[in-house]
Amino acid sequence: GGGSQGGSGFRMRKQRGDNFSMELPVTFREAATGGEKRVSFLREGVREELSVKIPAGIANDAKLRIQGKGGSSRNGGTPGDLYLTVKVANDPVFTREDDDIIVERTISFSQAALGATIEVPTLEGNKRIKVPAGIQPGTKIRMKGFGIPHMGKSSKGDLFVKISVKVPENLSEPQRELIEKLAEAGI
Repeated sequence: GGGSQGGSGFRMRKQRGDNFSMELPVTFREAATGGEKRVSFLREGVREELSVKIPAGIANDAKLRIQGKGGSSRNGGTPGDLYLTVKVANDPVFTREDDDIIVERTISFSQAALGATIEVPTLEGNKRIKVPAGIQPGTKIRMKGFGIPHMGKSSKGDLFVKISVKVPENLSEPQRELIEKLAEAGI
C-alpha cells in the first residue's frame, strides 16, 4: 500500500528565474591588479548597468556570479543569477604562467658577456635589474614578488625576465675587425 506522502493539493513551486551568462573582457593589467569594471547588459529588454568587482589575480575563463541579476521569475520566485566569464586580453609585454609573469628582454652580445643593468617593465612600472656577466640566452632572472597576486592573499607570484641575446648583423668594418680579434682570442 503506502499512499502518496505529503497530503493532497498540488502547490505551484515558485520557479527561479533563468541564469544569464555573458563574457567580461578585461585587460591583462585589470586581471592582475583587480579593480572595478562597468558592465552593461540587456535584461528582459531593459538596459542595465552595474559595477563588477574584479578580484586581483583572477584567471582567464574564471566565472563571477552576480546574484539576482539573471531572469526574473514568472511567479514571484527569486530571480536567476548573472554569470560573467572573464576573458583576459593578451598583453604585448607580459605573459602569464599561473601567478608568475614572463617578460622577454633582448640584450646585446657585449652586455651578455660583460654584465649590464637593464630596465624591465613590471606591473608597478619599470625597474632596473642587474644582468650577471656571462649570462646564457634563455636564462630567466627571477624578480620575487613582482608577479600576479595569489587570489585572496596578500602574497604575489614572481616576475621572470627571459634573456635573449642579439647577435649583431650588418657589421661595420671596424666592428667586423673587432669580432675577428675576438675569434682569434677564442671567444
